[in-house]
Amino acid sequence: MSLLGKLFGKRTLEQERAHADELFTAGEFGPAKLSYERAQDLARELPEVKAALGQKIDECRDSIAKKRLAEAETLIEQGNLVFAREELQGAMETAASRELILQAEQRIESLERKQRVIERTAESAETTDEDRFEVISGGFEDDQYNEYQAHGEPMKRALLSLHDGKIPEARLALEALAEKADGPRYLWFEIGRARLADGATDEGAEALTKFLATLHAEEGGDARLIAHMELAQLVHARGDFDGAVAHYESALEALPDDPRPYLAMANFFRREQLFDEAIEVLEAALESRDEADPDFRLWLELGLALADAGRDEPAIAQLERVIDYLTRRNQRDLPAEGMLRLAGLYEKSERPARALDLYTLLADGSDRQNAFLYELEAARLMQALGLSAEARRMLQRAREDAPADEAVRKRVEELAQTLETAVQSGS
Repeated sequence: MSLLGKLFGKRTLEQERAHADELFTAGEFGPAKLSYERAQDLARELPEVKAALGQKIDECRDSIAKKRLAEAETLIEQGNLVFAREELQGAMETAASRELILQAEQRIESLERKQRVIERTAESAETTDEDRFEVISGGFEDDQYNEYQAHGEPMKRALLSLHDGKIPEARLALEALAEKADGPRYLWFEIGRARLADGATDEGAEALTKFLATLHAEEGGDARLIAHMELAQLVHARGDFDGAVAHYESALEALPDDPRPYLAMANFFRREQLFDEAIEVLEAALESRDEADPDFRLWLELGLALADAGRDEPAIAQLERVIDYLTRRNQRDLPAEGMLRLAGLYEKSERPARALDLYTLLADGSDRQNAFLYELEAARLMQALGLSAEARRMLQRAREDAPADEAVRKRVEELAQTLETAVQSGS
């Protein structure tokens, strides 16, 4: 590079293109896009090179759009619909792929339906059936929503009955619709759910199988996932292990970018004591995801599977990743199962102070039903660490937070008395 090039940052076409490739490989898609655009300017007299660079620019745009779509879903889960819409709008404006643009448009339409319901509900103390249906349908696929709309008011009433727990009524209404419906698809999914809830296992499995048979690749969304999970449990209950695994595999193939099939399959393997298989599934899930788009549930499930397999230190590392991820986002409510397991691992490895930190965090969280249990564990460790005054205060909290159930209170009092005796003898 010439001296002027070094001073002013100018690069040749080859250098700019190589620089853009490095950024792209590193996942820095915004800077990579700008670098490819600069290279394209330098390739004005080379139409084939310019076209190839244009393709890379489009790949950058789509990668940026995918990140914005993922961020939008995170914001939706947090209830921040306004910022989620901004991310979706940005994804729609950035994407080069028509498929991604449509995905963002459809998600915006879904959010707008949900927002209209929220606004109408805020204006009126009484929620209408129409509003309730729109809330229920917020997570539907577009073709699912359109099919239900086409079935008209009877479909809406049936879904509301199902949602309200009026199972026999909902089942009858849905089956009546199926008798005269033209090419039903998602209707079979709802019939399957209603039949299963009504105790009709074989008939429910038949309806869910019919539903899955109507779907093309990449169709079905949450309904497809639920159908596979339900059928996996049903065939496994009949002793068909391979059949259950086949349903989990089908869910993975249909939804390769969704962490939930991996989580479900890994959880199934854990229940079957197949810990190495569970670990393999979760590691594959993590390898397939963009590091810039993590899902803490995969770390959590992997930590539990590693702990089940007796691999304590790797389990601790994964579960600590969950804590770090959530606390960096100012989320104080930590997943209880993972934190209890992590506390046990720390006690096992003679690190009780860190275990105490975890019990204290759980005790201060929103799980008030089990707060007294966390408080008793915290008091026990406080006493073991010589923190007698803190142990007394935590014991009092446990007594106050224990439920009114006589047997539970008796057990709490027995544990509290044991700890108090230890506190008094140590003071």
